[in-house]
Amino acid sequence: MVERVVTQLETFVPDEKDPGATPPGVEVPTGDERYQQLGEIGRGGMGTVYSVRDLGLLRTSAMKVMAPRLATRRHEVDRFLREARITAQLDHPNIVPVHEIGADAGGIPYFTMKRVEGRTLKDWIVEVGAPHRHPEQFRQMLDVYLKVCDAVAFAHSRRVIHCDIKPSNVMVGPFGQVYLMDWGLALVLDEAMRLADEAADAEGGGGLKRRGHPAGTPSFMSPEQAAGAPLDELTDVFGLGALLYTILTGGPPFPGEDTESALSQARAGVIEPPSEAFALLPKALCEASLRAMARDKHERHRGVLELKHQVERAIQALPFLRTQIFSPGSSIVTEGDPGDCAYVIVSGSCVASKTDESGTRIVLRRLGPGAVFGETAVLSGGVRTATVQAEDEVVVSVVSREVLEQNLGVGTPFGAFVTALADRFRELDERVNRGR
Repeated sequence: MVERVVTQLETFVPDEKDPGATPPGVEVPTGDERYQQLGEIGRGGMGTVYSVRDLGLLRTSAMKVMAPRLATRRHEVDRFLREARITAQLDHPNIVPVHEIGADAGGIPYFTMKRVEGRTLKDWIVEVGAPHRHPEQFRQMLDVYLKVCDAVAFAHSRRVIHCDIKPSNVMVGPFGQVYLMDWGLALVLDEAMRLADEAADAEGGGGLKRRGHPAGTPSFMSPEQAAGAPLDELTDVFGLGALLYTILTGGPPFPGEDTESALSQARAGVIEPPSEAFALLPKALCEASLRAMARDKHERHRGVLELKHQVERAIQALPFLRTQIFSPGSSIVTEGDPGDCAYVIVSGSCVASKTDESGTRIVLRRLGPGAVFGETAVLSGGVRTATVQAEDEVVVSVVSREVLEQNLGVGTPFGAFVTALADRFRELDERVNRGR
């Protein structure tokens, strides 16, 4: 039937008197006949998502079908339909559009939405490992992050907060598509205020709607969310900070071994930044993440756009470097060779040494993660004054002469100042060596 519909649609000319007329001989499926199930995509607590073929519009969609065991509970049905209706109000390029809401022959609710191809940001991070060691993909992830910020900022402009921002809820398509998914826990703030007012009349309290118990993902929850306290836009600011933290470090801010331990960490709201990862990243990016996740929400960014702008400024100042791996015992730089690039150690350890006039190898120092070497020869235009060898497997970021010139502004007063310092260090090093 599908092939016949396509053929007839291609040759159909609308009736000028009735432009909405159905092409002659074309059957438009309705109800249960409209969708052809193609397979399961995934399932969760509320139901199952299927890939379906819309035989009326001839497109593939995703259909979320409510779990039959929940379909007899009125409040669960309301919650399921509420997710569809909230998402349908958010017309934004980075939020998946909802197509239709309905029920099957058995009365089980469903809604259809755009079928998103790709992978989750969580899968991408797991595949890469430590994103900061892979500059090109790291930069791509940050571009994805900025689009998620746009989606959340738009939702906030419509008085909707997501409440469950995490890498597994971000879908990344093969052609630059980015979608913030799963609005099942979203709150409409005006609705929350009304419910809170009703509760205040009964209890003598106030504030936004209280969930009464934590709802969300413990490893990414804000302290107020983990405590079941009132939520607002700053809860999503925390979620975006946690998302950025995961991109920076490869793991969530509250990596508890189980749900209760993660919840306990989230309630405390104390985040210990991994020193190795943060030491190798621009300070502004790290500060943006930690500020967004401040325990006191009044110390966070005042809104999503303020956070986004801080991240954008940090990205502009970030020279995304290529990485290189050296096996134990291999030479990274060799004394006497021309210096065409410098290095920053990401992981592993190295030993720097020189050869004196008698041919004896002299160890100068050992270098660990975060150490920089080779910059003097690059800036001064001279040769390597020492040999640096890998003691174990070493991962380094490579800083080319071009990157240094672009970021130091060679030819400017500041660039001339740095180059002069490099010349003086090289001259001092040569005098010390002659005096040995």
